[in-house]
Amino acid sequence: MKKTISIITTCAVLISTNFIYADEKQENLDKKLIENRSEQTTLEEKIKALDSNVSDIEKNIDASNGEIEKLGLEIDKTKSEIETLENNIKKNEEALGKRLKAINNTYSMEYINVILSSDSLSDFFNNIYIVKQVVEQDKKILKELDKNKAEVQEKEKDFNDKKDTQEKLKVTLEQNKEKVKADKSELEALKRELETEEDSLENEVEKLAAESAAKQAQLNAANNTDDSLNGAIISSGSWPVPGHSTISSPYGYRLHPVLNIQKMHTGIDIPASTGTPAVAIDSGTVTYSAVQGTYGNTVMIQHDDGKVSLYAHNSQLLVSVGQRVQKGQVVSKIGTTGRSTGPHLHFEIRINGKHTNPVPYI
Repeated sequence: MKKTISIITTCAVLISTNFIYADEKQENLDKKLIENRSEQTTLEEKIKALDSNVSDIEKNIDASNGEIEKLGLEIDKTKSEIETLENNIKKNEEALGKRLKAINNTYSMEYINVILSSDSLSDFFNNIYIVKQVVEQDKKILKELDKNKAEVQEKEKDFNDKKDTQEKLKVTLEQNKEKVKADKSELEALKRELETEEDSLENEVEKLAAESAAKQAQLNAANNTDDSLNGAIISSGSWPVPGHSTISSPYGYRLHPVLNIQKMHTGIDIPASTGTPAVAIDSGTVTYSAVQGTYGNTVMIQHDDGKVSLYAHNSQLLVSVGQRVQKGQVVSKIGTTGRSTGPHLHFEIRINGKHTNPVPYI
């Protein structure tokens, strides 16, 4: 009898020591997972900010293109004005004829003929006055036309300068856009690495929890205690939420309801009010029953056929690690813990540590 007690005590001490080591390893893994998911969240925020930057740059490019187009129309208009003015100059030059030589008080023969054809002294002075007025008017028209032409040419140069500025701005914006895209690609690559690391850590957690469950079972056997069911068996089927058959979010890629980015949804969401019971889809052993990062209160069950089921976002956990559960037994109550937008059960099936579409299994 004493020998039996000694053996049981020794086994218990050894298993307890293993539990302490497992707890430390579990704590380290949980810490790494928290850090990993925190880094992922930071990267997701940076990616969203870069998306916003790209959108702003594209708007600036569109605005610049609109300004360039507007300036192009104004330049075309200016060129048309120049052509009109040059035509007017040509017409005026033809109309003025030889009279245009009458500049700086040097009059053409036609002007002299007009003056000499005067019939009287009064007519003579009158003709001189008329000639002078015509010449002054001609000179005024020429100066005005030359001035207008210079002004329009200056305006065209100003517009061309603006167009060059806008084109340079467009090039700069395009370069910024490409840089932002490159930065986004780099961040997305880093995020993929973190997601791979997260999967690896979760597999380690799952493996450690399974080992812990096996050791707990050994301890129970050493103490000659029987597993007891925690919670009633309320269903004979394999659906995890009896009476609630709606799937609000299926397995696969989706627009994340909290992060607002495309992200793999590794299970299905079954909406139900807080406190609704969730049951084991098959018989097995509980390998995890605690808070797990964004999953909130989580239960994981290693089933007899090798698959693992996961129940997340619970308000209450009704089973403990190492506990044996039967198909249809209540294991948790639905809630909205962790990263969640409302009460529902996030349910997963994992095969060899990898998530898969759970629908065929339930």
